Amino acid sequence: MVGFVTRKLGNRQDAHDVVHDAWLRVAERHPELSQHLDSQASRAYLYAVAENLVIDHFRRHQRQRDALRDPVLWPQQTERDITDTHCLREAIAAVDQALATLPARCRAMFLADRLDGQPQADIASQHGVSVKTVEREVQRAMDAIEQALHRWRGDPARPAQRPRRRALSTLLSLAGLGLGSGALWTAWQRWVPQWQMEVAARGTETLAQTLPDGSQLALDAQGEATVRYYASLRHVQLLRGTAFFHVQRNTQAPFVVEAGSARITVLGTRFEVALEGADTVRVTVEHGHVRVEQADSLRAPVELRDGECLRWRAGQAAQRGVVTGDVALWRTGWIDLPHVPLDAAIARLGHYCRQPIRVEPSAALLHVFGRVQISQAQEWVQLLPNILPVRLRTQTENGQDWIVITRA
Repeated sequence: MVGFVTRKLGNRQDAHDVVHDAWLRVAERHPELSQHLDSQASRAYLYAVAENLVIDHFRRHQRQRDALRDPVLWPQQTERDITDTHCLREAIAAVDQALATLPARCRAMFLADRLDGQPQADIASQHGVSVKTVEREVQRAMDAIEQALHRWRGDPARPAQRPRRRALSTLLSLAGLGLGSGALWTAWQRWVPQWQMEVAARGTETLAQTLPDGSQLALDAQGEATVRYYASLRHVQLLRGTAFFHVQRNTQAPFVVEAGSARITVLGTRFEVALEGADTVRVTVEHGHVRVEQADSLRAPVELRDGECLRWRAGQAAQRGVVTGDVALWRTGWIDLPHVPLDAAIARLGHYCRQPIRVEPSAALLHVFGRVQISQAQEWVQLLPNILPVRLRTQTENGQDWIVITRA
């Protein structure tokens, strides 16, 4: 069931929570079914409850997004306003850090009560606890926030206060910030992600991940990225390797990928981003329209459309080109080598090999052409002496065996 719900939500942790809630509901309302889950009818009922909870999950997040899109009028910024904004950032960071230290259940109850505005009876039902427990956990979070704000302001340590209900905007006034709930909502969600995760493809395997809005992220072997969704921005930081994105269109929340010194902005498209070494980024568009710009804005933005690609290297002019083959062919288990130098081919295939490989300068500029099956990458390397004037030798470095390719 966890796998079933994960496929719908795209997040295994959320799926565990939903399955837990589904089990509690069935156990509370129909205890006779919970004792006979081996029957087809009982399992079907449990799956139906879980699917309804998935729908509730999406509806709740949609209400959050809709609420955050309501216009909030901010006064024209003056020097004083800029100072206040900086203070607000720091105060909210203190609040977010305080919440991060709380147990997951306590944090979830607080956010549902104070930010989502859910009735405490509903929260209690979702977690299988009493309303009193919800009140206690919410109060615990409020006290943690208050203490964090006192520490942020530099106040001396305060003794625990008698429990009392407070609004989060009232707590933030402890920091000298007079905020209405609308402004607080906007500020909170502008600087604190609604959803985030780290993804990494380990070893020689690729990884596919569905994001909360239905967008698709695929990582090539040894790729790594962080994903954060804010109220009006979907952000991915590509840390290593190559990624392919199929982005659902949302004009209210642009999809931004940062890779090296490049920032790629889209509304809805299919494209690949690759980090090639420490200073080069390659962007290839399969379908749609993207804008590529330098993070420090020192270069003019470049716009790419269907079948166009761009190689962006630090300190050099951008190189535009046209795609001649399939985009991100690695998703299908193959790699194209369209008459490329041997060192570039090995750099591309090395992710899929069991041993590290190094090409000596004497053989680096020999060219190869063909299509290699990823699962046979190591075997392809072993066959190189049959197609090129090279030889292979094994060399041990720091306790690890390397394959070294030299010219014959």
